Amino acid sequence: MEQQRQQLLDAPITPLIINKALPSLVGIFSIIFFNLVDTFFVAMLGTDALAGVSFTFPITFAITSVAMGLGIGLSSHVGRLLGAQQKQQAAQLTSHGLLLSLLLVMAIAGLGYVSIYPLFTHLGAELPVMPYIEQYMQIWYLSVPLLVVPMVGNSAIRASGDSKTPSVVMLVAGLVNGILDPILIFGWGPIPTMGVQGAALATAIAWALTFVVALYLLIFRLKLLVFKLCSLRLLISSWQKLLSIALPAVFSQLLTPIATAITLLILASFGTATVAAYGFATRVEALLLIGVMAINSVIPMLVGQNVGAGQADRAQQIVHHGIRLAVIWQLILALLMYLLAPVISHSLNHDAEVAELSQFYLQLVPFCYGMMAVPLLLAQTLNALAKPILAMAINLVRLFGFMLPAIYLGALWGNSKVIFLANIAAHTLAGLASLAILSYLMAQKRWWRSQH
Repeated sequence: MEQQRQQLLDAPITPLIINKALPSLVGIFSIIFFNLVDTFFVAMLGTDALAGVSFTFPITFAITSVAMGLGIGLSSHVGRLLGAQQKQQAAQLTSHGLLLSLLLVMAIAGLGYVSIYPLFTHLGAELPVMPYIEQYMQIWYLSVPLLVVPMVGNSAIRASGDSKTPSVVMLVAGLVNGILDPILIFGWGPIPTMGVQGAALATAIAWALTFVVALYLLIFRLKLLVFKLCSLRLLISSWQKLLSIALPAVFSQLLTPIATAITLLILASFGTATVAAYGFATRVEALLLIGVMAINSVIPMLVGQNVGAGQADRAQQIVHHGIRLAVIWQLILALLMYLLAPVISHSLNHDAEVAELSQFYLQLVPFCYGMMAVPLLLAQTLNALAKPILAMAINLVRLFGFMLPAIYLGALWGNSKVIFLANIAAHTLAGLASLAILSYLMAQKRWWRSQH
C-alpha cells in the first residue's frame, strides 16, 4: 500500500490518471455490460418488456445511488486518511461505513418491495408493462444488499490506490451475468423460461460473486475491514463523520434518478416506443460515458491523497488533466458513434420506430458528453475537498436548472426529437458554467488543505 501511495504523490500526472482510470474503465464497463446484456435479451421479449425494464431504471439507480453516495463519502475520508498515513482510522471508518450502508439499503429495498405497483403507476407505467416491472423488481429488491458491500467497499479499495482489483472482479461478474442471462431468460435444458425474472436473477447471482470477493479483499489483503466491538458513541461518531460528506453525496446522486423519472414521465406522453427508445439509447449512452466515469472514480482518490499529503498544487493539476482527457475522449467517441448509431439501433431493435428514435439520439447527443463531463468531475473534486454541499449544488443546477427545463420546453413542441436536441443544449451550457466555477475554485487555496 505504501508503494501505491508514493506513486499517487510522485508519478507524472497524465500517465497516472490513465493508469488508474483504465482498470476502473474495465470495472465500469462490466457494470454497464449488466444493463446492456439485460436490455439486448429483454428487447427480444418485445417492446412492452423493454419498456417495463426501462421504467425500473430510475428506481434501481435511486437505490444504488444511496450506496454510491456513501461510497463517495467513504472514499473522500479514507483517501485523505491514507494520504496522512492513518491506516487504523481508515479501517475503522470503512468497517462502520459498510455497516451503515447495508442497513440503509436493506430498509429502502424493503419499503420498495411492498410498494411496486403504486410507485410505478405514478411514474406513468401502463397496465401492459406492469407485470414485467413486478417480475423484475421483486427479485431485484431481494438481491440488492449483495451489491452494497462491493459498491461501497470498492470505494475504499480504490481510495487505497488499487483500482485494478475491483475492476477485474466486476469484469468476471459481468461475464457471469452475460452467460446466465440467455439461459435464465429463455430457458435451457431443465431450466425453465423465466423471462424478465431471469434477467434479474442472473444479475443477482453475479452480485453474490462480487460480494464474496469484496469481503475477502477488505478483510485479508487490505485489512480495511475489522470485526471489533466498539462503543455506540464511537460508532455514531464514525457515522457522523461519514455522513457529513455522504449525506449530501447521496442526495446529489439521487438527483439523477429523480430527473430521469421526470424525463420518463414526460416521454411517456409520447408513447411506449419513445420510452423504449430512450431506455435503449441511455443504456448505450452509459457505455459511451465509461471514460468519464472511470476518470470520475479515481479523482477522489488522487485528489484526496495529494491533499492529505499537503500537495495542493499537484491536486489542482490532477483536476485540470482529468477534464482535458475526458473532453478529448468523448469527442472521439461522439464521432465514432455518429457512424455506428444506425447499425447499433436497427440491429438491436425489432420495432422500426424505436430504432429510428434511438438512432437519432445516439448520432447527436454524444457530442455534448465532453461538456457533460465538466460538472461531473467538478462535483467529485468538491467531494474530495470535503465540500459536499457545493458538489450537490452543482448537480442540482445541472439537472434541474439546465436539463429538465430544456426537456420540458422541448416537449411543448410535441416532438421527442426536439427533446433530445434540447438535452444537448442544456448539457453544453451546464459544462460552460462549470468551467467558470472551476476557475474560481482553483483560486481558493484554503479549500485545498486537508481536513484531517
